[in-house]
Amino acid sequence: MKIKQNRATLATPILGLVALIMLSCSSEPLQPQARVEKNVVYGMYAGLALLMDVYYPEQPNGHGIIYIRGSGWHAPTPYGTRQLKRNYVQAVFLDAGFTVFSVNHRGTPRFQYPAAVEDVQRAVRFIRHHAQRYGIDPVRIGAYGHSSGGHLVSMLGVLDGDGDPNDSDPVNRMSAKVQAVVARAAAFDLAPLNTEVGIAAVIDFLGEQRSSGGSATYTDASPVTHVTPDDAPFLLIHGDADPVVPIEQSELMHQILAKNGVPAKLRRIAGGGHGAFDAAEAGRWLTMHLIGETEAKVLEPLFELYGILDEGVELARQGKIQDALAAYTKAQSGNLKITVSDWQWNNLCWYGALWGYPADVMPACEKGVALSPENGDYRDSRGVARALTGDFEGAISDFETYVAYTSSDEFRALRQEWIDALRAGENPLTPEVLKKALEE
Repeated sequence: MKIKQNRATLATPILGLVALIMLSCSSEPLQPQARVEKNVVYGMYAGLALLMDVYYPEQPNGHGIIYIRGSGWHAPTPYGTRQLKRNYVQAVFLDAGFTVFSVNHRGTPRFQYPAAVEDVQRAVRFIRHHAQRYGIDPVRIGAYGHSSGGHLVSMLGVLDGDGDPNDSDPVNRMSAKVQAVVARAAAFDLAPLNTEVGIAAVIDFLGEQRSSGGSATYTDASPVTHVTPDDAPFLLIHGDADPVVPIEQSELMHQILAKNGVPAKLRRIAGGGHGAFDAAEAGRWLTMHLIGETEAKVLEPLFELYGILDEGVELARQGKIQDALAAYTKAQSGNLKITVSDWQWNNLCWYGALWGYPADVMPACEKGVALSPENGDYRDSRGVARALTGDFEGAISDFETYVAYTSSDEFRALRQEWIDALRAGENPLTPEVLKKALEE
């Protein structure tokens, strides 16, 4: 359980919505001990339940965020596949006091545009209609998303989203527009997205090929075509080395938002790939635009610690593992503690193993797996570290879990090769293999 200083010790509380709760102390920094309400049905489509998980923070600030992870707008069709909403809530939002709604939505190959947009709009309407139940302000709801999730939350920020006052379902009478957006590595103009992965994902999402003369569907599905002066404030986070969605997409959106007088900021991450992130700036932006500058200042010490943790993740990516370990330690020191989430531990585990520090980062590997034992990606990272430290049996177990978990035939086949080699007493993770993994 994490340790966190009560906001009342940082500044006089300015929100009278919910009493603050003192947190108990422990030496082990685990996932937020917030209550999670799983598989809430926010809508039905042809007998299929649309689900979301609701994460209640320990110190609620009375505001909510809809959270949409990236998936290439894709949802695998096997019965046993993992849900899109699972285990991807950024801890900074819970630590800042937001109630977070992590949603599933319909995806390709079974469903094309506008299905996913309609689903996330339905989710906002449902949350707004039941705001009292969730203890949040129905007037000011935020949204965060990465990659395809960033595209979807951007649509929530620019579309009118007006409800139908004559609809028999009271949920559908509510507005679907959000009041603040953080879009990370998102596509905003779908027609010119020209990376190999991007082209394939967009064609599947829209259900049609691009044409030289333009397409009404591509135009309608692109957030840049819907920007108006009354849109939500946007924070755009993008790595300038993103090989999947080029940063020019966010640069274009930033220009159009500014031209329309919409508050917007582009956070450019030098050398960052498709996974580049700035937790501190995301938490700061949503707090400032949903609650106010005063509350953002109250929480600035929290955001500064997340900035240090973000720096640690970046140092790990660069191979500066000892510096990364020092940054993680610094971020957790002092009276005010933050939650290091499973994906952050996993980043340290993965890069530490690939750069040649598997023993040093093994505790991070264990923490990542402990926080999300069903996440096969984290078992895969730990498997690499285990193989490099000579624990072949442990590595085999982790890779077998990953083989059953991943939806990629390519990754499944490669991990099976590793398993076969390990069973023969050979370490398949040669310097060449590790170098290729780093490049990817």
